[in-house]
Amino acid sequence: MLLKRIAAAAACAILFFPTVIFAESSEPLPPVSPAGQESWIYLDENPAGPQSIVAYSLGGRDVKENARQMLDITLESGMKDGFTSALELEYSILGLIKLGENPSSYNRTDLMSMLYGYDNIFREGLESALYALISYDAANTQIPASARNSASAVIDYVVSSQQRSGGFAIASGREPDVKTTAQAVLALSPHIDIPYVNASLDKALSWLSAQQNADGTFSLQATPDCEATALVLTAIRTAGVACDDQRFVKNGRTLTDALSAFAAGGGYSPEPGGEADVAATEAAIIALYTNETGLSPYLPPQAYPNYTAPKTDVKGVFIRFLFGFLGILLVLYLILILTTKIGKRWGKFPESKSQADKATHDTQTLEINIPMKAELPNFDTLPSDTIYTHSPADRPKS
Repeated sequence: MLLKRIAAAAACAILFFPTVIFAESSEPLPPVSPAGQESWIYLDENPAGPQSIVAYSLGGRDVKENARQMLDITLESGMKDGFTSALELEYSILGLIKLGENPSSYNRTDLMSMLYGYDNIFREGLESALYALISYDAANTQIPASARNSASAVIDYVVSSQQRSGGFAIASGREPDVKTTAQAVLALSPHIDIPYVNASLDKALSWLSAQQNADGTFSLQATPDCEATALVLTAIRTAGVACDDQRFVKNGRTLTDALSAFAAGGGYSPEPGGEADVAATEAAIIALYTNETGLSPYLPPQAYPNYTAPKTDVKGVFIRFLFGFLGILLVLYLILILTTKIGKRWGKFPESKSQADKATHDTQTLEINIPMKAELPNFDTLPSDTIYTHSPADRPKS
């Protein structure tokens, strides 16, 4: 009877859950991704790159497990030694933000206060100052004006680092480069309402326009480079500049046209005609999503249009439930089989000797001896004609 009930429950569960799955699959499909499906397939089949968390978060996809593991290792190491690198702290903060977590309360640690109170945020060059500003804006945290690295202090440092040509260099004494200048545009864009920041952005955009190649690409070390081209597209769209802005259209080719020149093997190659590369593919995907939304790629997931909270994987839940339920059935079945075999093998267990003796003793008649206190009669009070049953010698003398 028990087995029949268990089988009936299993049949109901098996019939019910496919119905839920069918209902889930009947929902409308999400809008087409600006990055081709083949690019996601390429990334899925390869280890995570340096911007994996940002790219997958923008795509609304589950972040790769090894990317999350790398972030956890960096955070654990940094929290032990106090983050000797400001850049590592900033990248960790941005990674947490893209995962939808709060860097101000990570494992009971306020990483944001660590950043704005960091001893020397400019020690690693301009890049650490740029990503500090990007982190402040992404976290949307109120930074104290009196902080060592307040937002205004970092902005002033960045703007003062701009060279006369309009470009930015990674460190003082260096020539300006495309990558650092694009990062500066990305960092300063949320503060465009400040007049001197607005002027700085105009000069930087003009400098970038002058560096663009005739085919619309951008170069690093005199070679057309996918990451540089993608980063400029990301920067100008964050600054509110249209992709078809004439400053960034060369011979009829926009930056998106130029980016397509690096497509290779499902992903993107560092240079035209090369083999696909993870870092280049991640940079291209980030640029394409930024071009579509016009928002900084480092904002939390809920800041983007069409954001939906993560849903439960119904198919995964069903599979886990089914295997778990079948496992319980198997255990119950084995218990039934085992107890049956034990009963057949050993039958009734003999009673112990002490128990048998006790049972036998319990069936015998119980004899109870109750002592009684008897009183002897006073022979002097007996009548003389009393007949004695004792011998004459025992009779009392008159």
